[in-house]
Amino acid sequence: MKHLILLGFGFIFHLPGFGQGWDIGVGGGITSYRGDIQSNLFELKPGWSSIIWSKYNFNSHWGLRASLAQKFVSAADSLNSDLFQRSRNLSFQSEILEAALQVEFYFWPYVPGSLKKRYSPYLALGVSHFWFDPMTRYKGTLVSLQPLGTEGQGLADKLPTNPWPLLPDRYALNSWAFPVHFGFRHNLNTNWSIGIEWMYSFTLTDYLDDVSGKYFDPYELRRYRSSMAADLSDRSWEIGLSDKVVGTQRGVNAYNDFYWSCMLLCSYHIPSKKCRMVQ
Repeated sequence: MKHLILLGFGFIFHLPGFGQGWDIGVGGGITSYRGDIQSNLFELKPGWSSIIWSKYNFNSHWGLRASLAQKFVSAADSLNSDLFQRSRNLSFQSEILEAALQVEFYFWPYVPGSLKKRYSPYLALGVSHFWFDPMTRYKGTLVSLQPLGTEGQGLADKLPTNPWPLLPDRYALNSWAFPVHFGFRHNLNTNWSIGIEWMYSFTLTDYLDDVSGKYFDPYELRRYRSSMAADLSDRSWEIGLSDKVVGTQRGVNAYNDFYWSCMLLCSYHIPSKKCRMVQ
């Protein structure tokens, strides 16, 4: 991953053209996710998102941006139209903190601060690292799910006769992602610009919502973890349904989780002192 980032820097710094200086910006909007609890990308239980960034413009088509974003995602089976998911009755919420490095490409010639080349759609590709912490409400209290090991994570060495040979360790609360951004930017004057951006992050984890594998034995969870872990592994009891069969599908691990945002952006342009392009 580090080699890819260094290669990206080398590619950008060898592009022809004149530097146009720096942009700094902020933005805010809505966010949501797609995973095991919310399987439809466009099902809306929107949360909020915000971002700050700094970008260096190399010429009228290319730029390199570093950003820090904060997002809040959540979902609940009780809001799903699918009968299987409603009977499962799981829910989660999580704050996401994401640090990203991206290359921006403007499809039309665009010069920040210019009143001639003042707008363009663009595409941004890159890599990010993010931190998350899936939580849920249990008897009125917000609790973190990862330490509970709701699918038996981390219990492989404790079970006397282990029927789960591939039982995983506890998942990490940070992961890598590959964000893809589509946007449109427009200069208001020689310093300020506004824009709109749609962001989609392909993650390398399937545990953003704490759901991925199969139902674990609630007896073993109570024995080696807690009654809370067993209750939150299978929440069918909360809606009067019988417990799920141990070893049956709880989540779908065929694909990783994703999250997306739609934001309004505002940025301030700081022209380069060494080299200014024609406005």
